[in-house]
Amino acid sequence: MVSNRPIRAGRGRITAAVLATLAVAGACAPAAGAQATWRLEQPAPPPGAPFKVPLGAPGDLQFFAPNRGLLGIEGNDTIPRGIYTWDGVEWRQLATVCGGSGDTMRIAFAGPSEFWTVSEPSRPRFGSGLALCRFKDGQVVASYSTAPEAPDPFRQMNSATCNGPNDCWFGGVGSQDSAGERVGGFHLHWNGSTLESVYGPQGRGVSDVEAHGGKIYETTFVGRGPENRTDPVDLAEPETPKPRLIHTITGGVFANDPFEPADRMGVPADGTELLGLDSDGAQLWAVGGGAASGPSAPQGGPVARPPLAARLSGGVFQELTLTGATFTNSQRFADVAAVPGTETAMAAVVNFPDRRSLNTKATVASIGPGGATTTTRLPVNGAGRGSAAKIACTRPNDCWMVTYAGWLFHYTDGVPQPRDTNPAYASTITFRPNEAAEQFVPDRPPADDSRLFAPPPLELDPTADPPPRKVRRLPPLIKKIKTRLRGLTLVVSFTVTRRARVALIAKRRGRTVARTRPRVLGPGRHALRLRLSRERYPTRLAFSSKAVPRAQRGLSR
Repeated sequence: MVSNRPIRAGRGRITAAVLATLAVAGACAPAAGAQATWRLEQPAPPPGAPFKVPLGAPGDLQFFAPNRGLLGIEGNDTIPRGIYTWDGVEWRQLATVCGGSGDTMRIAFAGPSEFWTVSEPSRPRFGSGLALCRFKDGQVVASYSTAPEAPDPFRQMNSATCNGPNDCWFGGVGSQDSAGERVGGFHLHWNGSTLESVYGPQGRGVSDVEAHGGKIYETTFVGRGPENRTDPVDLAEPETPKPRLIHTITGGVFANDPFEPADRMGVPADGTELLGLDSDGAQLWAVGGGAASGPSAPQGGPVARPPLAARLSGGVFQELTLTGATFTNSQRFADVAAVPGTETAMAAVVNFPDRRSLNTKATVASIGPGGATTTTRLPVNGAGRGSAAKIACTRPNDCWMVTYAGWLFHYTDGVPQPRDTNPAYASTITFRPNEAAEQFVPDRPPADDSRLFAPPPLELDPTADPPPRKVRRLPPLIKKIKTRLRGLTLVVSFTVTRRARVALIAKRRGRTVARTRPRVLGPGRHALRLRLSRERYPTRLAFSSKAVPRAQRGLSR
């Protein structure tokens, strides 16, 4: 029996009508093996490449239906950053805009032809997780970000969910507004017409958000953000004896869920954190493991404890006792997918030291409602393709997992699916409104009020000395600046108008996190390259420049 209530997979909605259509298509299709297995199912090679290639670190993997999925990728030297779409037959690039870093890029379906992404701002702004893009009917209809000095600036976000087109939430790090008056976990809320910043009262960083049963649920890290071990957390209410790692949002009101991880020998009270949530409309799962943030997290690793899985049952989250599979104290469940039509879930298992590995074998766990667990290493044969990163399921025999390197594995019984023909996903999207330019450059010039308070005119004295000669205004020392991000290498090209000593500086929260050595450059076109770090990703770029007299030597091209 198919209900009329939509179910969810990978934080995207799958309607009953779509499931019914797919069921009919499957019934008419040639018979396939009943046993589902994992197999590599990579997009076709890009133009000019003889073989299939990895797509780069994934930001998110979401499905609205078994034949309508979205994958956000960081890209690499071969694949441009952006979004891929699955139409039931093949993966292909949907958008070359509104992508972002694999650590922060997220996707949330708001309807059949509408979705949001957590992205990077338009140039000249900079910084991962500091912008939103709204896609609708095959185009980017809106783009949002703020200047760092804005009175209500965006803070870094890394989670997204929508409970329909008029109720979307985006969660981020523990922070405060520019005046220090609002403190807590940063959120943005879309009410169908406007975006509003909201600071959750408990200042732990948000790790995931999910709509379920008319509420918004969110999981948190122990610290202000992922792997933040030093910054103190601002709590509106004390959390004892353990941190409250699950919150609910109802009508804009935040509340702590009573869930607490079970006591474990040798694990401190704040030694566990949650990393992922997923709902299929009927069941809600939360997963995590040893805390890699907060004061108890050791430098460079998590608190030693096995992975954690909890399931909402009877309105209460219950931590499961995992049986059947063996896990190490450095492994965590990094993402989870509720399996529609069952009481089970699939989870991405990540060994913390290998969380950014490009060549280790991935591990996927299947978890039953009572905690019975089995694991599968992928690929089954051959060399590793990277650690497991994101996972999503649309049916009992249809799941997807993408590795940190950007290799896609499909859990399928081989039953073909009809190709999705929705025009919103038919063409490549290459344009995005530049919200940064729109906020700095008004649509029309302001009214000329320069003479409004001008002093009265003065009569000239014919015997007075002649006025001094006009001073020639020099052109800007640096102009025509362009930026390009290739993996974690930022390339900034620019034109120097006269001989100058130039350096490029990257800052995060007012502190310098990377810089190039000063170089004396002659007039002309130049480029500087800056290697960035995900752990200290900059939010602002600046030039240090000073004109150099011709007598000085040391010209560098």
